Amino acid sequence: MSIAGIGNQRGIYAPAGNAAKTAKTGDAFQCVSAGYQKAMLCPDALMSYSSPRTGESVNIYKADNYTEDQPIYLLKGLDADGNPFEQEVDAGKIDPNHCSYNELMVLNVETGHTSPGDYLHSVAARDQSGTDSFFETGNYIACAEKAMNDMKTTGSWNSYLSYDRWIQSLLNYASQMRK
Repeated sequence: MSIAGIGNQRGIYAPAGNAAKTAKTGDAFQCVSAGYQKAMLCPDALMSYSSPRTGESVNIYKADNYTEDQPIYLLKGLDADGNPFEQEVDAGKIDPNHCSYNELMVLNVETGHTSPGDYLHSVAARDQSGTDSFFETGNYIACAEKAMNDMKTTGSWNSYLSYDRWIQSLLNYASQMRK
């Protein structure tokens, strides 16, 4: 495993408003080169990310019908074939023990985990899962725990504790929403 999935270029992360190495192609989105792939990253999204390997890109927004009781998010982007897609995801119904990477990222947004460090936790969990597509499901909590144990093995206690807080936050949110 590479450190936090960086060595194998598993994805590009762009928090809202990130204009680094992007070319504005209109008011709707920015086009980013990711290897030989192009990605659609929207500056008004709550979170945007893409995969240079698959060509998938995803932008996360709160849906118009979002409420605290029904935390609905809208995902927009490009699939692996370059086709645009839109998908609604209810954060309250996501099981982090069995979800897609997109759903994991929705949980991150819903629980306030939008820092680059939190994003790298997700990337490391995805790297451990062995999934390629953002739409494939996996047990991302178990995968994050494997990455957390790697931090323990290397004696990186700050990272270990950071993973633990992140995992517990996601599990607590999912548990509260099931009540």
